[in-house]
Amino acid sequence: MNKRLWTLALAAGFALPVLSQDLVLGLTHAKTGRFAGVGVGTEIAVDIAVAEINAAGGVNGRKIRIEKFDTGSDAKNAQVATQKFAEDAKALGIIGPFSSQEAQVAFAAGERLEIVQIPNAASAPGLTKDRKWAFRVTEDEGKQFGRLLKTMSTKGGVSNKTAAVMFPSDEFVGKSLATWMPNLLEANGWKMVIPAEGFPTNATDLSPHITKLQGNSPGVFAFAGLPEGTAKVMKELRRQGHNSMLIGGQIFADPDIAKVLGSDGENATFVSWYWWDLNDRTRQFEKKFLDEAKKRGVNKSGAHHVDASAYDIVYVYADVMRRAGITGDAAKLKAERVAIRDSLMATNIDGVVGKVCFSKDRDSELAAYIIRIKNGQRTLLDSHAPDRCM
Repeated sequence: MNKRLWTLALAAGFALPVLSQDLVLGLTHAKTGRFAGVGVGTEIAVDIAVAEINAAGGVNGRKIRIEKFDTGSDAKNAQVATQKFAEDAKALGIIGPFSSQEAQVAFAAGERLEIVQIPNAASAPGLTKDRKWAFRVTEDEGKQFGRLLKTMSTKGGVSNKTAAVMFPSDEFVGKSLATWMPNLLEANGWKMVIPAEGFPTNATDLSPHITKLQGNSPGVFAFAGLPEGTAKVMKELRRQGHNSMLIGGQIFADPDIAKVLGSDGENATFVSWYWWDLNDRTRQFEKKFLDEAKKRGVNKSGAHHVDASAYDIVYVYADVMRRAGITGDAAKLKAERVAIRDSLMATNIDGVVGKVCFSKDRDSELAAYIIRIKNGQRTLLDSHAPDRCM
């Protein structure tokens, strides 16, 4: 509307149209690179949630718009993404970054730039501690592995209480897990047959590592790595005649794990913070996710817990922006980012991962679902209730 028409409209008492301002969020995801197998669904889940919210009228009369940055699973790129979203895209907040290694770097940038980041996958212990702008809709790896071991003590079906741990030595989370996995195993009554054994991710011959077991076939074999690495290790473990039960934490709780491992993965037991068949809402999300993935040519056996969290994080932002009266006005950007951060601590919504709230360290408190592969299918063996948010 030109200046003359604007003046005439005011003089005539006409109501002028309100110009819509999108509510911009950044998505830092790992669509390519070494985390792509697990990370490819994040964008799908986010797009589903945004479409649902916008179709229902958006937030405060405005639509959510997502700006995206694929880090290629590189921590340095995650830092770049944070800066681009904060300074160029003028985002109100960020979904991500994806991995713990990326979060460690990007969180530091977020503190400096004063923008909220909420990862859907980063689960290494203590990542948000002493931060002001970092939150997570994930669950602590150490806590979840401890819950898995509780189930193994009561429902595991393993009489040989010995264990071995193997991990990718060049992965941040793998190295982190390997420092405390043996201690947790021993604290729960398992005897380590060898020290935790690391190997490079790109290693093609794992026989020297497995040979270190030297006939001390453990009752359980704990792996701290992604599904692709797990398959290589299990193939060599079985080749050398070990029938150990595979157990693991959230890092390889991929719905495709049964397909990746094949017969080597029978009875494999691991922990996730999401179970697709829990209630009507989780089943509906699972169907929507698989339908949309198929449309995009992505072949998945189901939604990963990181996909469920990505979906819920969009709803967390929608809820907090609604409560804080966020407008998306560029002139209020700094104040509205602060309002989002401060209002997040009062979050209490029902998501597909369960109740989403934040502890004093800005971590979520999520349930543990203990999943076992039986006859090539994921089955629910046990569950543990979440801790209370404080």
